[in-house]
Amino acid sequence: MSRRLDGKAAMVTGAGNGIGRAIALLLADHGAQVVVNDLGTDEGGDGADASHAARTVADIEAAGGTAVANHSDVATFEGAGAVVQQTVDAYGRVDIAVNCAGAAIEGSIYEMAPELYHKTIALQMSQKWYIARHAVPLMAAQGWGRVVNTTSHGALGDLGQPAFAAAMGGVISMTKALATETAGTGVTVNCLAPGAATRLHAKSHDDFKAWHEQGIIDDEMWQSYLTTPPPEYVAPAVVWLCTDAADYVSGQVVHAAGGQVAVFNELREERAIYRGDHSQVDPWTLDELDHLFPRNLLPRP
Repeated sequence: MSRRLDGKAAMVTGAGNGIGRAIALLLADHGAQVVVNDLGTDEGGDGADASHAARTVADIEAAGGTAVANHSDVATFEGAGAVVQQTVDAYGRVDIAVNCAGAAIEGSIYEMAPELYHKTIALQMSQKWYIARHAVPLMAAQGWGRVVNTTSHGALGDLGQPAFAAAMGGVISMTKALATETAGTGVTVNCLAPGAATRLHAKSHDDFKAWHEQGIIDDEMWQSYLTTPPPEYVAPAVVWLCTDAADYVSGQVVHAAGGQVAVFNELREERAIYRGDHSQVDPWTLDELDHLFPRNLLPRP
């Protein structure tokens, strides 16, 4: 195997299980020295178990790589800073930050308690900003860095979980803004929208089964869920984004699942109606929009 990341120092949050673990192992296989961060919570983000991170470290070392464990809570600014600082202390620099920490905190607008909303935002979105705030200035100062933030198709709002959708959509917008801010510094910032059979994926089994039975999702989507491949299929796309070959890729949302790697389209204006030069005309009337909106912008179903 080529060792494209020899001498690089990487940190991966949520690396005790699933996608984070697969990425940490492959980064190490390509020569990176890795800080394996995992608080060791359960699927819902509760508890703590140091054995999760320790297992990943042991596997990296058994394969001849270099790794240390970190158990900081990256849903806090101080915890995120501790991971970055440990990377610098252990390896002298921080080159790569992959943010995979997450949890399956579900709830509709009818039932989710406010504290669970804040927990979702902190873990799924804020931790990415916290890590970037600590790591990006160091990366920019050395003229090289890679940040990869996990997001989800849930950003589209299809799952009926508004807090999760808000966090995942926010990650995409934040990543694009960070890419703009770091342009020309040698630092790239991208999103990963993964599809992989993890313990969080398994936790959604009953929901997907119910949606299929209710006709909310079709047979094809249900079968796609049941045959979702393991995290090892996601890791190569992320590790490639961390190499010199991907120095031109920044601000992108990359989907990786099984044998597929894709780039999502950016949000952009699709259709528009105009009157005059925008400034020297009267505002639209509601009667005009009654007629023109369904005819030209969004047809009525």
